[in-house]
Amino acid sequence: MSIRALWIVPIVRQSTADLLQDNIIFTRYFPLIEKKVRSANGEAYISLPSPTEFSNALLFELGFKDEEKFIQSRDTCQKVERKPVFEVTTPAGTVWPVVVVEQRGLLFCCLPLVPDNLTTSRPDLIQIPGVSLGFSLLCGLTDFLRQCPPSEVAQRSGDLHLYLNTAAPFGRISDVNCDTVMAKMYNKPSYLPRAQKQPSWKPVLHKGKNILYLALTENIRAIQFNKENTADTFDLYGSVSCKSDLEVALSDVTINLSYNSPESAIPMDNLLIHPCVQSADCSMLQRGETKAAPRRIRFTPPTEMFTLCHYTASGLKGPPIKAVYDMKMTDNRASLTIQLTLSDKVKNAFEYCEMQIPFHNRGIISSQDSSVSQGNTLISPDKKILVWNIGQKFPKSLNANLEATVVFTDAKSPSSFDDPFCTDQNAYAQLFFKIPDFTHSGCCIDSKSIQVSPSTKFKLNTVHEYLSAEYKIWNCNGDVLSSSVPKALLKQMADM
Repeated sequence: MSIRALWIVPIVRQSTADLLQDNIIFTRYFPLIEKKVRSANGEAYISLPSPTEFSNALLFELGFKDEEKFIQSRDTCQKVERKPVFEVTTPAGTVWPVVVVEQRGLLFCCLPLVPDNLTTSRPDLIQIPGVSLGFSLLCGLTDFLRQCPPSEVAQRSGDLHLYLNTAAPFGRISDVNCDTVMAKMYNKPSYLPRAQKQPSWKPVLHKGKNILYLALTENIRAIQFNKENTADTFDLYGSVSCKSDLEVALSDVTINLSYNSPESAIPMDNLLIHPCVQSADCSMLQRGETKAAPRRIRFTPPTEMFTLCHYTASGLKGPPIKAVYDMKMTDNRASLTIQLTLSDKVKNAFEYCEMQIPFHNRGIISSQDSSVSQGNTLISPDKKILVWNIGQKFPKSLNANLEATVVFTDAKSPSSFDDPFCTDQNAYAQLFFKIPDFTHSGCCIDSKSIQVSPSTKFKLNTVHEYLSAEYKIWNCNGDVLSSSVPKALLKQMADM
């Protein structure tokens, strides 16, 4: 579980005719690990490339060099991609497996050590522990530099070396958590009584008010077609995030995920938990079961904000907002009508609710004439999207309508992306909304059931929110992008 080298490369788009000089921000090699690799590989050993050779080869492999040209070895569809792991061909030889994380215009890269017993052949990535640990190390490094502008990263080389000396001494990864690495770097006092034991992953105790923050976020992903031969689809899922600031070295927290109204709730049919969870009710629902039972989770929280669990709820009978999009094109003019109906099972109090109606492959919008029963309309800055701001509440009828006529010019907007499928009357509208203090499944965090051991007083902050993920409504007069499950597979699933 070691790394041979680590690089930070800025993203530069240039052709091969341009010479890239000093195009790497930070490099760190680990001679001790490299000596081990040289000894294990013998004559098959491939030395590490120079920083300039590596950055040029990496930018080429990722398509930032010669991106307008088709290169068979790089761009063929037969090439199997295993992002974020890449194979980089340099003048010194082929370097693999290179783990790459892109953040804020920078490429954070590391080369994990392949175990000795796997060097004779190309193993599966899951057999190389350094790949997952290297990825976590890079994520921690990006978190360490999150407040540093990319142009100033090179000036913090001393801090980067100190960070790696603490997180991966001599190339061996020992800690990938940014908070704990920084605590060790700056030698913060722990204020821990000698009678208590302190875990190595929590070197510094929280000093201040005891606060436990829990956030339950539920998302809805829906695609509505309004066609007889194509069924609408929707998917409900959620997650619980946690941040624990408690003045104890090692604490156990127990919470209940329950329901406001078990009779009308949509039960969780799957629960995925964080590794810090010690015990949880993760039982799967039996076929046909509709009873919404609470789930109890006991865990030891780490120092940073983390996602405690993910869940799905597949018993949803209908979307929260039913929509019909009717649009017809005539030359350079689009006439459209949109009807929205809010479900009576959804809380009518939005933080925001907005519909975006993009027009691809049609030039820019020169004018629009619209009539709405709720909210107002405007045109996006790139003049490619008609935006309907519905507001924070539907009327008592729970219906909202838009009628509009949009006129286009022949001028193209070079900065916008045009979906190649959306030509003629093939079009869609997209809905964005957020409802605070509500979940569609009825799932909630039971604040009265929360227990902390050892017992201590703390302030509890809980958040519940319901958001739209991908929420598309296709034009009922055009073609749609959809796929269907083969009938033989459906029959096989029904027999299971």
